[in-house]
Amino acid sequence: MENENVYSRYSQAILCDKYHLENISAITKKHICKELEYCLEFFSMEPKDSYNNKDKIQYRYTRKKNNAPNFIFLAYNVITSAKKSVNIWNKANELIKIFHEQKKDSKRDVLQGMLPIAGEYLSFVKSDFRGLSKASLETRGLLTVTTLTPIKPCLSSFPNYNNFCIIPDLNVDEMISFVRLFKKMTIMENTKELYFGKVEEKDKKYYPKRPSIYHGNFPNAPKSSILGGIGLIAAIGEFAKLEETSELAKSVLESLKNSTLYIIKYGDAQPFSVHHYIIDLAKDSVLKTIIDGLYYSKLYNQDRRTYNNTEYQKFDLMTSRFLQLFNRPAFKDFLSFRAEYPEKTEILFNIFFKKMEKIKPEIIESAKAYGRWLNRVAYIAAKNEIGDGATPEKIREAKAKALIELESAAFSAKDGTALIAQTVTRAGRLSYSEAPKEAELFFEKTASEELSLEQSKNLIIAFSRLKNLPEKEVKEEEIKEDDIIFETVN
Repeated sequence: MENENVYSRYSQAILCDKYHLENISAITKKHICKELEYCLEFFSMEPKDSYNNKDKIQYRYTRKKNNAPNFIFLAYNVITSAKKSVNIWNKANELIKIFHEQKKDSKRDVLQGMLPIAGEYLSFVKSDFRGLSKASLETRGLLTVTTLTPIKPCLSSFPNYNNFCIIPDLNVDEMISFVRLFKKMTIMENTKELYFGKVEEKDKKYYPKRPSIYHGNFPNAPKSSILGGIGLIAAIGEFAKLEETSELAKSVLESLKNSTLYIIKYGDAQPFSVHHYIIDLAKDSVLKTIIDGLYYSKLYNQDRRTYNNTEYQKFDLMTSRFLQLFNRPAFKDFLSFRAEYPEKTEILFNIFFKKMEKIKPEIIESAKAYGRWLNRVAYIAAKNEIGDGATPEKIREAKAKALIELESAAFSAKDGTALIAQTVTRAGRLSYSEAPKEAELFFEKTASEELSLEQSKNLIIAFSRLKNLPEKEVKEEEIKEDDIIFETVN
């Protein structure tokens, strides 16, 4: 069998795991043909029963071609567009026929129906195969298996339901471990609810919506598809804390430290890698908590998050980029979106300032105390401004305004001494209170320039944006967040 690329290597790993093969040389045409037939059983999804007079309906897989007007939707795992899906359906059946006929088959063109990025094929091949545009029957079958198989991490982006998958560039043995873990993840978790979709009623007619599995076919999938790649790493991390899968999950995460992953959709493939400190957070099973927290961040100049709010989509993109690259330029781009973060984000900032910025923990703690005070100052100023009859929404708006004032005072500072003087003075005027004693070390290191001006500004901005709400306001915010989930998955 000719040298394979990462896309066909993934299906090789599936076959080696499924049929308990010692190595890829044991893969036969019969294995590939059988897997193609199996994959076609997952080509589309349709309501299992009548959806009339119901508020939700369970879906099932079907071998049928997709037909959206009749609520037969292209399955989330088929990496093509709905309009072009007939090509892969026809090509898979054609390959199966050729396999069964057992005729000698020469190399033929690698078509986009088999490989979603056929035009980008050269990006995935070994250097000694550059220029390859044709492939053997076995390779064409392997490519098609990867395009069709439900045994890969998949999501659909909204609102157009464009399917994409995440494939790591690992050697065969590591890829088999990845496949094996992914199968365990989907089996161990109760995924029954993922197969239910809402039913909407309009003008006395009922319209079933796609089931929840389109938001991610793996447990703990991120709420934003833009965070899909980093969300997969976090999801694997959740299985690192389970006794049954801990060793396997940690081994897979370790293999991903020096690897490239690809987000592949019809006509495009985007490579990315994840910083090893972030993967370590996943191994410690805290990355999911961080990602969920960042998803619920509130942009100062925006209302609540909805699926079509482009500003939140841009924020998610910068969040994903920061978590992948984990360097100062990416952090700067992340901070450029002014937002208030849930308190659970604190651990991410601690790791970044300690590991990447090489700031001593005691200085970070001192800066954190100062940032916490500034956030509290903004809250007090908001309460005073709104007065009686204040609602959580009005307080949030007024607090955002106060935080912007404090950040502006920080951004305009020309040196460390001015930075402290301007922010302390402005905060004192807003709250008639004094900075906490715990902030003295941070003040000292900023004024002496042991911390660079940029570092001091970043510490203040990051920690002042962490929520510091009384218990009552936190509960009211959580009610709002439940509404966000509902809006996002519609």
